[in-house]
Amino acid sequence: MLKEQFIGRNPSHFRVNSIVEAFIISETFLWSAWNFVTPIFAIFVINSIKGGNIQIAASAFSTCLIARVICEIISGKYLNHKSDEHKLFLSMLGMILMSIAYVGFAFSHSISLLFAFYILIGIGFGIASPAKYSLFTNHIDKDKATMEWSLYDAIILIGIASATALGGFIASLYGFAFLFILASVVNLLGIIPYLFYRR
Repeated sequence: MLKEQFIGRNPSHFRVNSIVEAFIISETFLWSAWNFVTPIFAIFVINSIKGGNIQIAASAFSTCLIARVICEIISGKYLNHKSDEHKLFLSMLGMILMSIAYVGFAFSHSISLLFAFYILIGIGFGIASPAKYSLFTNHIDKDKATMEWSLYDAIILIGIASATALGGFIASLYGFAFLFILASVVNLLGIIPYLFYRR
């Protein structure tokens, strides 16, 4: 079955259009940055946040998701009839907010700051996600939809798997502050494919 899918296929069969390519590359950076941090975040909370424990870590994560849901509903309604330019701008704005929050974690030592920066990540996700998914859906090649979705999943999951393993290694070797700053930089790299697409 795999042989039939790959042997004898022209390389152009696996080629995707520029916005789909930008989306997949950007999402790989975004989810890699997220998974540098998320699997070991509770350890950071317990070790580095005054009064921090597993319950605080879980509550902060829930707060992030609630902030994301609220912002996604608002952002989705606002973007319903907006241009690709608006959607690209909001995608990049959301990713910038997330990167600021990662840097904020590096300097957080209190529960209030922890929640504040997790809420900022939720807002960043909530602003960016509807815009990015709309761009991907509108520009997906209809005759290659399943191939492009599988390509999206495969590449992102490879990034997530690598980042999860690397995150633990980096945190144990260089500390959480370095890991958060690295996550911020990796997340910001996710903006570059959209800038190339705009050009």
